[in-house]
Amino acid sequence: MIERSHLVLALIISTACGTPVENASQQLIEQVRLGDPLAQQTYDENVEVLESSEALPIWIDTLTNDDSGQVKQWAAQIIGNITDASALPVLTAAMSDSRGVRDAAVAAIRQFDDAAAAGAFAEALTTGTRDAQVTALSQLSRLETSADLAVGAIAVTAASSDELVARTSIDTLSDLASDEACTAIGSVAINASLTAEMRTYALSALGRIQSDTSAAQIESVIVALQEADDDTATDLLVQARSLR
Repeated sequence: MIERSHLVLALIISTACGTPVENASQQLIEQVRLGDPLAQQTYDENVEVLESSEALPIWIDTLTNDDSGQVKQWAAQIIGNITDASALPVLTAAMSDSRGVRDAAVAAIRQFDDAAAAGAFAEALTTGTRDAQVTALSQLSRLETSADLAVGAIAVTAASSDELVARTSIDTLSDLASDEACTAIGSVAINASLTAEMRTYALSALGRIQSDTSAAQIESVIVALQEADDDTATDLLVQARSLR
């Protein structure tokens, strides 16, 4: 009890000399860090100040550098509410943090328009951890047409040596089912540097789409496989022809 009283006293002293934004932000951060149930009240009473453009640099620094997962989750939530596109790279980077922080960062990114969110998730495919990549792919599947902006990045991860990332990427492309997505899946199927399992998986995904575009892409794959000289091509050719 004495230790907690000292912490509360230190908090009062530390917030006595700053600007209103600095004071409110620091008070909330320390309350969240201590698990103080009054944190929500502090937020509610100061929401306009805490979610102002002036406060954004504080929350970006907090999300980037704080040691507390709970504090980072609050920072991500507030950044999402501010919805300033300059903060998207920080939210994308936070997707490589712990699960709770990652979930908060994803929720914040989803508050932006679909095109901006697709760009952020595409960046996570390039710079993020495995968990961040898989999460980004899952989110891109839900963005419908805007996700086509990320097809290039998804195509890269579809050729990943990590089987989970590769399969999830192919599934995401299949979910999108756009012309660009079909072309990307076809590129995986004819990529001789990939395993037979991944190329087979890509062909199956292409067959599931069942559109004029996917049918045309299957024909393109057949032509490419007929001209290929790798050992896997013969078996893949049989599979591709069966999808006609």
